[in-house]
Amino acid sequence: MNILITGATGMLGKRLVPMLRTEGMDVSILTTSEIKQNVKQKVFFWDHKKGIFPKNLTQPIDIVIHLAGANVGAQRWTSRYKQEILESRTMTSLFLLKELQEQNNLPKKYITASGTDFYPNPSEKVFTENDLPGNQFLAKVCTAWEAVAEAWSHAGCITQVVRTPVVLAANEGFMAKMMQTAFLGIIPTTGSPKNKLSWIHADDLCRIYRFLFDKTESGIWNAVAPQVVNMKQLVCAIDKARKKRTLHPNVPCLMLKLMMGEMGTLACGSQQVGAEKLLQAGFGYLYPTPETALNDIFKPKA
Repeated sequence: MNILITGATGMLGKRLVPMLRTEGMDVSILTTSEIKQNVKQKVFFWDHKKGIFPKNLTQPIDIVIHLAGANVGAQRWTSRYKQEILESRTMTSLFLLKELQEQNNLPKKYITASGTDFYPNPSEKVFTENDLPGNQFLAKVCTAWEAVAEAWSHAGCITQVVRTPVVLAANEGFMAKMMQTAFLGIIPTTGSPKNKLSWIHADDLCRIYRFLFDKTESGIWNAVAPQVVNMKQLVCAIDKARKKRTLHPNVPCLMLKLMMGEMGTLACGSQQVGAEKLLQAGFGYLYPTPETALNDIFKPKA
C-alpha cells in the first residue's frame, strides 16, 4: 500500500510514519522544509504558495493523509497568523488535490485531520459527529477545513475526517505546557477546575488513522477517548501517575486572555465529545482512561 503524508514531522506524523512502515507500507512524505527533502527516503519538498510540487512520487498512491497545518498554540493569534492557521490547512489541501489530479494519481482514499474545536465551546452538550459547528474562530477553521475535504469526495475519493481533541504525549504539545511549572511543585488548572476536556493518547490516535484504512465509506470520526475528564481530575491523575504531590492553583480565563490574547481561549474551553461511533465500529483503545494514558506517559524510562 502506497501512502502519502503531509505534516509528517508533527506530533502525530512522526509516530504514524514509522508505525506504517513497520507494517511494510510504502510511505512518502511531503515536507515544507527544502533542506529535509531526501528522495531516497521518499521525503519530497512542496510549497503551495510557490506552486512547487514533486513530479517523482511513488505511483499509484492509495491513501493521502493530510496532517499539515500551522500550530494553533505556537504564537499569539494576530490577524496574519489566524490567516496562516486557516490557509495552511485549506489551501494546502486544494493544492495537493490539483497537483495529483494533474498527475493522474488521485488516491482511493483521502484522510484529513480536523478538530473537535469544530463543536461549540464551551458547552455542556455531549457532541456526536452529526452536531453542527460552533461560531468561535477554531470552529470556523475546522468548518472550512472539512469543506475543502468535500472537493476530494467530489473528485471520487473516499473521504474521512478525523476530528482530533487534545492529544496527550510525553513532553509534547498540551502535556509540555501543563508540566512547565511542575518543577516548582505546581500544576495549575486553567479556566476553571470543572472545565471538561476531551482527549486522546497519541498512540491511540495513530491507531485510529490505521483503523480507518479498512473502512470503505466516507465519513466523520470523533477521535476521542471514551472517558471525558475535567481539569481538576486531570491534574490529580498526573500527580498519581508521577507519584508526586503538587499544588493546583487555578488560572482564570480573564488572566489567560490578558496574557495570551485570543489564543487564551484554548485554555478556557469546556467540551465533551462522544466516542460512540468509534466504539460501535469496534475500535479498541489501548488507553481508554486518563489514568491509563498518564501512567504510560510518565512510566519510568527503560
